[in-house]
Amino acid sequence: MTLSTQEFAMAENHSRPTPRFNPGLLAAVIGAVWLTGCSLTPSPLTQQERQSQIGLDQSQLFKQQEPLTAPLTLYQAMSRALKYNLDHRVKMMERAVAEGQATLARFDLLPEVVASAGYRSRDNFNASASRSISTGRQSLETSTSQDRSRYLGDLSLRWNILDFGVSYFRAQQEGNKALVTAESRRKVSHNLMKDVRSAYWRALSAQRMTAKIQPVLAEARRALELASQAEAEKLRAPLEALRYRKSLLEIVRRLEGLLEQQQLAKAELTGLINLPPNQDYQLADVAAGAWPGIATPQLSQEQLDELALQLRPELRQEMYQTRIGSAEVKKAMLRLLPGVEVQLGGNYDSNSYLLNQSWGEIGTQISKNLFELLSAPQAIATAETQESLANSRRLAAHMAILTQVRLARQQLALSENQLKLTSELDDINQQIHHHVLNSELTEAMSSLERIRTSVDSVLSELQRHQSYADSQDALGKLYVSLGFDPLPATMADDSVDTLARAIEAIDQDWAQGRFPSQATDDPTPETANAGQGEHS
Repeated sequence: MTLSTQEFAMAENHSRPTPRFNPGLLAAVIGAVWLTGCSLTPSPLTQQERQSQIGLDQSQLFKQQEPLTAPLTLYQAMSRALKYNLDHRVKMMERAVAEGQATLARFDLLPEVVASAGYRSRDNFNASASRSISTGRQSLETSTSQDRSRYLGDLSLRWNILDFGVSYFRAQQEGNKALVTAESRRKVSHNLMKDVRSAYWRALSAQRMTAKIQPVLAEARRALELASQAEAEKLRAPLEALRYRKSLLEIVRRLEGLLEQQQLAKAELTGLINLPPNQDYQLADVAAGAWPGIATPQLSQEQLDELALQLRPELRQEMYQTRIGSAEVKKAMLRLLPGVEVQLGGNYDSNSYLLNQSWGEIGTQISKNLFELLSAPQAIATAETQESLANSRRLAAHMAILTQVRLARQQLALSENQLKLTSELDDINQQIHHHVLNSELTEAMSSLERIRTSVDSVLSELQRHQSYADSQDALGKLYVSLGFDPLPATMADDSVDTLARAIEAIDQDWAQGRFPSQATDDPTPETANAGQGEHS
């Protein structure tokens, strides 16, 4: 007898040994899953784990940084802050993550292409019999139309029109969120440059004044020792000796406080440019005498306001948030519509009883969760409230920017006036100190009076330096209030010196009245990559 091809395949399939159900295996799988679930309970970090992580972090803090081998200039400090400051690196990485999320959101617009394959087996046949409805008798003998073991596979394309619309607005929101993080990075870089500018000039003031404070402080300490000795030997009246020592102690305390206060600025600068705290370095004192002049923007208040409104990252952020809120309202309204799904696919089943083991399939389906209609009004109202909130925050930022510009301009004017007065006062004190030390009165003056004269001279010079640093800080705040970008548009490479020269060129343009008309939408790739590369 000759068998057909299909009958031969069926006979062969029926002759295969079929795996039997194993309750022990199932129990083992369930036990393994249960133990895995129990092992997910979090445990606190051990002392060894914390110490290991701290050591690893410390080795990464200053890794792959260009060494500082020469006195540090202002623009090199700004360059190092942009490249190595950890807060700035975090913002750069946040922007990279947000841009990645925006790119991933675009893939949600594509239809789903689902591929699946599997194997199914059972320990007996999937057999059944039929019973007559009218007579109640079994009409067919027990039979099966399915192999006990079979392979399945399918490849289908599914496209839901409603999901496409929702994904479209979600992709827009993610794109705007990426732009928000870009503006946040701009804001951090602006404030970073302001802080570096202020800390650098205060640290340079400390570097200059330390050499002048220490001799006066040493002389005051020697005079204090002599006064204590004279008091012990009762060479002076007790009350006079106590008053003399009190005056000297007040001078010593004041000088030491000023010296420590000035030295804190260098520690702050060290942290801003991400140098090791124990590293000693010098600041470049190019102008041993007078410092560079402070160029105030010669623009009207209306021009300053217009620049700030065009350039400030905070206002741009709120504008993007308004876009995000508007898209949220559209998403809430779109969810009122039913979902229409189109499906197209191919299938395969190794079941030998089938006439067609592979086939194509097409279909459409419309569906809607009716309970969503109950929550839709509230969802739309909430989205509209969020949009209104974004509008209110944008208006509040608008007003805050105008106020900050005026305050920054007034503060710069006040600091320049204070610098002028302290400079005149310092000139007078230096002349007095010069005349006193070179006159015949020097020998007639007591040591306390000579020390006081020297202290007044040092203090007036220190106040002049502090006023200059305050003016530089006020200038930096004005630049921040206007939203000026310190980053260049292009660079030849990402070295510290190249970036420093680019920042210096931008700063000189601002000093000469050449201000940006719009913010840089996409900061230089070299700078961004440099920071990320160092971070990694």
